[in-house]
Amino acid sequence: MPEQIGFKRNMGLFMAVMIGIGATMGPGIFALPGELAHMIGPLGVLVYLAMGFLTVFTALNYSELSAAIPLAGGGYSFTSRTLNRPVAFFTGWFFWIGNTLACSMYALIFALTIRAYFLPEASIALLTLLTTVVFTFINFMGMREAIIVITVMNLVELAVLVGVAALGFTDIEPHNLEPLAPMGWGPFVPAMALIYISYVGFELISNAAEEIIQPGKNIPRAILITLGVSTAIYVFVVGVMMGTVNYTELAHSDIPFIFTAERLFGPWGRWAGVIATIMASLSAFSVTLGASARILYALGRDQHFPYFFSKLHSKFQTPHIALFICALIVIIFSSSGIVKFVASLSDFGYLMGLGIINYAVIPLHKKMPNLRRPFQTMFFPWIPILGVITTWMFVPALEFRSFVLGGILTLVGSAIYFFNSDNRAEVSKLVNVYVKLLKLFIHKLRRIRMRVLILSGEKQGQNIADRLLAKEEYQMMFRSAEHQVTFIEEDEALCKELEQRYNVPIYQGDGTKKELMGQVGIDNIEVVIAAFEDDGRNVIAALQARQLKLEKVIAIVQNHEYTQLLEQNNVVVVNAPWATAAMVENILDNPVLAQLFEFGIGAASLLEVSVPENAKVTGDLIRDIDIPKGCLIAAIIRDNQFVVPRGNTNIEVDDRVIFIGPASAIKKAFDIFMLKK
Repeated sequence: MPEQIGFKRNMGLFMAVMIGIGATMGPGIFALPGELAHMIGPLGVLVYLAMGFLTVFTALNYSELSAAIPLAGGGYSFTSRTLNRPVAFFTGWFFWIGNTLACSMYALIFALTIRAYFLPEASIALLTLLTTVVFTFINFMGMREAIIVITVMNLVELAVLVGVAALGFTDIEPHNLEPLAPMGWGPFVPAMALIYISYVGFELISNAAEEIIQPGKNIPRAILITLGVSTAIYVFVVGVMMGTVNYTELAHSDIPFIFTAERLFGPWGRWAGVIATIMASLSAFSVTLGASARILYALGRDQHFPYFFSKLHSKFQTPHIALFICALIVIIFSSSGIVKFVASLSDFGYLMGLGIINYAVIPLHKKMPNLRRPFQTMFFPWIPILGVITTWMFVPALEFRSFVLGGILTLVGSAIYFFNSDNRAEVSKLVNVYVKLLKLFIHKLRRIRMRVLILSGEKQGQNIADRLLAKEEYQMMFRSAEHQVTFIEEDEALCKELEQRYNVPIYQGDGTKKELMGQVGIDNIEVVIAAFEDDGRNVIAALQARQLKLEKVIAIVQNHEYTQLLEQNNVVVVNAPWATAAMVENILDNPVLAQLFEFGIGAASLLEVSVPENAKVTGDLIRDIDIPKGCLIAAIIRDNQFVVPRGNTNIEVDDRVIFIGPASAIKKAFDIFMLKK
């Protein structure tokens, strides 16, 4: 891989804020209030305030990610380290779409303004071409140089916005704000979706993370300052516009800010508004063009695109190849002359990408708990969750063509992604993983949640309850729901212990008594497990349960002499103490094993044998051992490792061999493995 040149860290907090202001305070504030007045009337002031409040969640999440992972590429760089490779690519792809097409929109608005007020015969395509060439050259010289130009334009724009609003504040007429909601509150959320684009921009600060001094401190500050300043100015300016001009007049204007400024201050107000619109368009254009190039640079750096996309110019240390490609795309789309066309695609890209970024904070905490996070949001994971909700809640409000065109561009991105063989292999691996998870999920759905009565709360009964109630994290991974457990225990102190540990119904008394089982209720029991430490009590309890016509009864016994009696009464016998809990779980949860246990005349048993020294079978292959018909070696535990038994597996001293099958066959297998040379 060729040697890479690094970015220069030469921007402080003020310049970082200027990036955010330049992108956020775009030309939307000069045009959207008219649409807002048409949709919702004076209530539009609260729409801007509410949108600023909801955006705080995304701003906080961006601040944490940017401070912890201060790399060029912004949102894409975050997901490339917290989520899987395909998701990371599409995050970068969506952001690249959003930024590049927003850039086209700003160029188009600038060109339309110039033609409307200065050059009525000018070609839109020619104006957007010249604008793109000029600002591509400025960005090529370096982000710092671009920010100097952006800062000048920002200051002019802000001076006009705040100046007009401040001077017009005294001309507000209360009757213009009445009624506050002439169309009702129904259009409130769609109105918020309309102005969402006005609050997109602060996240572009993170795209220049490798050029900002002390990014862990300055990026979060810049993001929050940008959002706070922008929200305050939006609410103030829109409040003055709605208060000085009746919303019915404002709704009929395509240039509501210029219309308001001219109404208040005459011709000089109109020209001040025109200049501010031009400054806002060019400032936002320059910032988004630079951000688009850095996203493409990051995609090339991680080899989603050809690696030469990630080259930096040897002198200016800017991603010049990525910049030129973005400029070409901007020229193509802005030449269309249709503002809504490019705006709708831009919204699609931003919303899809921002939702993923908000979620990325959760795996950041889970996968990288030791990663230093100079800025941390409170109330984890609620802030990331609220960030996802407050972003994707506006997706349904997009125009239908946004989904169609966005879907087409997503397919284009998919084709680019799958062109790389490593990416194809990665997706294939993920598909296999998700198919297995889906199969496991379907299997879990088929499990029956059973009502289990455990007779005795001593150690054996507690082991069974631990598994059935999924108390261990390992068990939680494989269980879709807990079984419903009830205990019968005679000892009062143990009853209290069970109550604190399990929070399930507990009956105090002798579990061998039919009357006590009757109190539990036959209709409330599907399985009875006799788990006393004493074999005799387990036999009595199991037979009592069968007399109550309970179909599934399990008894844990160590003495093989009880096996025949219990099997004759259709009681499932469990012999191996160490395997008790696992066997009970399989009987209840695994359909295949459940059939195996109930197959044939009697019931199957499970038994562990530890191979002694000088055993005759030591060194023999399983296929050469005369294992009784109907008996199966289910597993071998060797040196605490699980060994899958096959015909060519040899038996060694101290192997723990687990047999499964009818009790009589297991007894013969036990005798064979215990026979010494």
